[in-house]
Amino acid sequence: MSGDKEREKISELEQVEEAWNFPLFEAIMNRRSRRFGVGMEIAEGPNTFKSPNPPEPLDELEEALLIAAGTGITGLNLGDLPWAARPDNIDALQTWCGEGNTLVEYCGRSWPSACGAHGTELFYTNDDGVYLLRLREAQPSKLREYEGRSDRDKLIQFVRDHRVKLFDGRLDIPRNTGAIASFNLWNMNMPGTTLFMPVSDITEEYINVIMLDADFGQYIVDDRHGNRPTCNEKWIKEGWVDTPIPLTMLETSMMAAIAGSEGAFIGQNITLAMQAMGLGGWLFGGATPFVIMGGTPAARGLGFHFESNPKDPNAFPEPVGLDGGFESYRPPYYKDMDAAVDAIVARKFGPSGVFNPFSEKPAPYKNRADFLRQIPRTPEKSIQIAKETCRYIWETYGTFPAVVPPTVLLYYIQAQHCELEFYDKYYPPGSYLSTHKHHMEKWHKKAGTARKAA
Repeated sequence: MSGDKEREKISELEQVEEAWNFPLFEAIMNRRSRRFGVGMEIAEGPNTFKSPNPPEPLDELEEALLIAAGTGITGLNLGDLPWAARPDNIDALQTWCGEGNTLVEYCGRSWPSACGAHGTELFYTNDDGVYLLRLREAQPSKLREYEGRSDRDKLIQFVRDHRVKLFDGRLDIPRNTGAIASFNLWNMNMPGTTLFMPVSDITEEYINVIMLDADFGQYIVDDRHGNRPTCNEKWIKEGWVDTPIPLTMLETSMMAAIAGSEGAFIGQNITLAMQAMGLGGWLFGGATPFVIMGGTPAARGLGFHFESNPKDPNAFPEPVGLDGGFESYRPPYYKDMDAAVDAIVARKFGPSGVFNPFSEKPAPYKNRADFLRQIPRTPEKSIQIAKETCRYIWETYGTFPAVVPPTVLLYYIQAQHCELEFYDKYYPPGSYLSTHKHHMEKWHKKAGTARKAA
């Protein structure tokens, strides 16, 4: 952020006001992938073009707005659920309305997440470095975090407070290893761009769901080993659970619900914000997460910790987490799977738990302490079933989860300044919005004036 903008309040900037109030349906209906940024080149083919302008990075304000739209804290979710305790009689589960305590956090974000777990964190890189935005334990300060215009003034400081710089310089992605698909090789992670990478932890919500399923009367069976129960069969005999769920079906659904959805929500939010701000960029795949997360000697990548499976020496090592930054709920970050389950239970009911009336965690209710005191705990039987299930998976498959990775990177979102001359040359009017046309003069007055003069 330039010195001039640093001295101004964000709430007083005209360009921010216009972007904040850009019509939603205009952004949706005019969302396009605008891949050609300033400083880029297509060297051959029918749309050969070399930008006459040097790369121009996004400033701190532009990045902060995209981050706020993509993964910002927006206040408190309402937790407007039924909270009745789980009945002991399994037949009563057919009409039971309860299980509100499936929530992991009351923290509201700009994107939805199953049970409010928000197990996806945003990594990004620009010309200056590689960063992680750590928001897993961050909490809102009020019901609506951006209730008034003046609340926008905290956007940049919010990013600074939660940003961890992992490395200096742009993320090293080898361009000669096949890690980047050919159609993205010319412009992905080039100078001047900001590349966002949402990485999802599957383990947190997976453990939570195993407890939730046990409360629903469901238990996991290993469909790769004769559909044998993954928990002690005494729970089935005594009638606490009676409905089997195949392990592979559950894990693939967890993969879709967390990595498949959460990264896409974040990406869609960022791309809609690009339309409002007049930035180019796009949401895409076409890059190899194994390399980008750091699973090969060819590149340091994001620096994730990879582990081999002792029970399957032919399997690729899996990314289990970023040591000290983004750690999954499994060994090596916990002694064993029992300890990982205990950690999820503590997030809800422990001394700092979201449902502990004596914790400092915020909740949306008028009578917070009284309300939280009435929330039933997860039954010990369901917790025990979760421990047995997670232990079974670890001991049988040598990893957790069994058939999907612990942490997953599926999507990339790149933001950049549009090279309008490329679109003027090859496309009819309408290929970009008025926000793109006037972006440089409104957001970067000196650069905009220089470009006009040229």
